[in-house]
Amino acid sequence: MVMDRAKSLLLSESAFYAAAVNSVVDQEKHYSSSSSSSRRGGLTRRYSSFDLSTTTHNENVINVAKSFLSTSCPELFTILESHPDEKSAQDRLIKIGRSINATLRYSHEAIERAKQGEELYPGIWSADEAEEVGNEVDRKMKSDASLQLLVNECTNLAKMLTSTDGSMKCPTVRYGRTELQMPLVSLGCMRFQQSWNRGGKPVKSADQIEQECQENLVNIIRHSLHCGVNHIETAQGYGCSELQIGLALKQLFDEGVCKREDLIIQTKGGISSSTSKSDYKSSILQQIERLGVGYLDLFSVHGLNTDDHYNWLFDHGEKGNLIDALKELRAEGKIRHIGFSTHAPAHIIKKAIETDVFDYLNLHYHFMGSYTASGDGTEGQLEGNAENIRLAQKHDMGIFIISPYDKGGRLYAPSNLAREIMLPDLEPMEYGSLWLWDKGAHTIVCGAARPSDLDQPVLAAIRSSTDKAKEDLAVVTRRIKEREEQVLGKDWAESWHVGLPNYSQSEQRGFQIGNIVWLYNTILMYGMLDFAKDRYGTLTGNAKRWDSNKTWKENVFANPGFNWMPGCAYDESYDYTSDLKDVPEQNLPRVLDAMEFVHKWCASGQATSNDEKKEGDDAITIPLEYQTAYDMRPWTAFPER
Repeated sequence: MVMDRAKSLLLSESAFYAAAVNSVVDQEKHYSSSSSSSRRGGLTRRYSSFDLSTTTHNENVINVAKSFLSTSCPELFTILESHPDEKSAQDRLIKIGRSINATLRYSHEAIERAKQGEELYPGIWSADEAEEVGNEVDRKMKSDASLQLLVNECTNLAKMLTSTDGSMKCPTVRYGRTELQMPLVSLGCMRFQQSWNRGGKPVKSADQIEQECQENLVNIIRHSLHCGVNHIETAQGYGCSELQIGLALKQLFDEGVCKREDLIIQTKGGISSSTSKSDYKSSILQQIERLGVGYLDLFSVHGLNTDDHYNWLFDHGEKGNLIDALKELRAEGKIRHIGFSTHAPAHIIKKAIETDVFDYLNLHYHFMGSYTASGDGTEGQLEGNAENIRLAQKHDMGIFIISPYDKGGRLYAPSNLAREIMLPDLEPMEYGSLWLWDKGAHTIVCGAARPSDLDQPVLAAIRSSTDKAKEDLAVVTRRIKEREEQVLGKDWAESWHVGLPNYSQSEQRGFQIGNIVWLYNTILMYGMLDFAKDRYGTLTGNAKRWDSNKTWKENVFANPGFNWMPGCAYDESYDYTSDLKDVPEQNLPRVLDAMEFVHKWCASGQATSNDEKKEGDDAITIPLEYQTAYDMRPWTAFPER
């Protein structure tokens, strides 16, 4: 009885929840009265009218955010109302509005589901958890605490946007033996250029660049520098990125915004069997010229992904070892530090680290796995790139994490389940960031398509050293560990990857079995279905192109994208006895079930949303927890258009 009264008191004080509900309800009334019944079918479900779309109904979301901020964080409301970059201000309002709406949407639907006695999808929640998730009082209290987290972020964002004393800048850390002071967040430059130059309308000169795109790119770099993110990381393979960055930097230098010595400039260059040492050296000099920076602080071999790439660097015969081109450029002062970027299996990364030639590396390593290296591992019970992180630390290398917010789980568009596990302590993007810094990553990249994309990563970095951030990280990590034992089982969680081959060990068909089973775990643990479908989509594409008349190596190199997103999907007609010969007997049935599960849920056209039920006996309806909560991309990035 005392507990009930306490809950009632807390609920009556849920000011942020009340403000959010009022903001959304008022806008829905407006939307309902101004919409025809044919427009998305009207309001078929509360909070569904503008909850997920990345391109429509942004006006509604903006109004929700404005209404909420006007009472809950008036300082940010005032700043955004008069912000000189109107588009960026709108982007921030859209993100805030979507976050509000996602919190209320899940709360509302979980409560309604409990009231109606709907059966939950098996395995998502225990009976006790399901009762708590659907309890109206508990639900609203958690929603209020989650909205309080959003208000705290908005308050800090207001400070960061207006700060002039350096107190709200991204912290830096020693970048291994390079001795560079590296910001905890790096600016990745593969999402803001106009074109990938892989078809369509390639951009080869300044006169082909659209003004809107270049202005956005300049504003991203300007905001990045304001936030203390002075590491700019691009690549020759990113279309016209180097060209546009070079033009942007010249403008910012001329305006006195920054000097060359204020920046850490990194680019990357790929290699092939036909590349000679002189070719590689010449190509890198052209990259430096495009960037207009005189020298590179960091240069990476782009895509040290296979044994062949390794051999081209260190044993390339008459063409000359390509690593020697980098050493010569370093001796000439054109490159200061040499590294490599990789999507390779874990054992190849280990071999490259052990040469002790490289000063730093770019690799995948995330709280839920190591992307293409998930399922790899050569040391006891270790999985993915965990061993390589420790090995890089032993060699005093700089550690740069690739794609923490996309290949690390699409954290900009998380599932309802991922948010439910981590809130009200942390949003998934912040948890993923804090986890990486805690594990020894020096910098994590944000591939910004718009200035506002840097906000959450930098705010996470600023508070990463506080006791509260460390406490929140520990609380969520403990919650995840408990869920892991409950959902996966302790024995499976510790041994699922043992004996599983990925494509480099699957000599007949290049199956990425370790990755597939990892996706199974990821879906069950976090509901990251859209992320799993993206990754599995590359496996199904590779499988369609696999030619049984060619050798393993011929297949791998016939498909240009294979060694970047390697491996083939599950084939239900294939006998996996040979591929799974090293799997512990007790794991074998679940491994086979896991592969079948992932194929069923992730193969093209299989799973459907709750609003679009598919006909037929094999149709799958996505549980609420597996659905995307929000998408923090207000509009389509330029190179993806």
